[in-house]
Amino acid sequence: MASIYEGTFDTASLQKELAQALDEDRKYKATDEMKKRAIHTAASYDEFKNFVLCADLKPVSSKELQNLSKSERQRNRLYHKKSSSIKATRPATLTGADDAPPKSSVEFQRTWQRSCSTDAAKLQYLERTTPARLAKLFQAEIDADLFGSIVATLRRLLRGVNPDGEIDAYEAEQALVTSSIAILSAIGQTRRRSLLLSFLTATQADDLTQLLDHLHSVAGDANDALLTLRRLFATP
Repeated sequence: MASIYEGTFDTASLQKELAQALDEDRKYKATDEMKKRAIHTAASYDEFKNFVLCADLKPVSSKELQNLSKSERQRNRLYHKKSSSIKATRPATLTGADDAPPKSSVEFQRTWQRSCSTDAAKLQYLERTTPARLAKLFQAEIDADLFGSIVATLRRLLRGVNPDGEIDAYEAEQALVTSSIAILSAIGQTRRRSLLLSFLTATQADDLTQLLDHLHSVAGDANDALLTLRRLFATP
């Protein structure tokens, strides 16, 4: 944050921070207003998402379109060179800045989609975020597709951890079950849970049901946390 540094007040930094804060507040209000309107007018979840994504869009001027056209050929010439460089330096697993837990739901979803290319990386990211932070990040709402992706990931991991019921894989299976229950319990605290469930596709709802069934088959009837999960995620 801007502050008095070595006896000098950093006015430029303060102005920049204030401008950023005002812009973020404007974007938040625009998005929130759009959500309130779209929930009553959208005919489907995809249409709802499109409305929300367009909340902060501004009309493009003729001058801006001309500038885009002028720079198009230059961008095309540089595309292959840049994409090759990115592929050569992109890590296969979470490293560097991605080691830090996300500070917002937007940051979580961005890292999940861009950096978590395998189920192992996704589980690593979920555990790094921690259930407590997940509950805080998604206390208001969570995107249905993101939730569906998390559920599908946990389901695939559970199916693969001990497919033959071997005693040597028992501890790993139990650890994954415990982690999965904690993750789902955290997300289940979201205030718009009923809306989330109504937006799940048939495939996503089936994945959720099968994941809960798998957890039940391992954890048993006496697991109170799992019984609570079944009540929380009872699909309509």
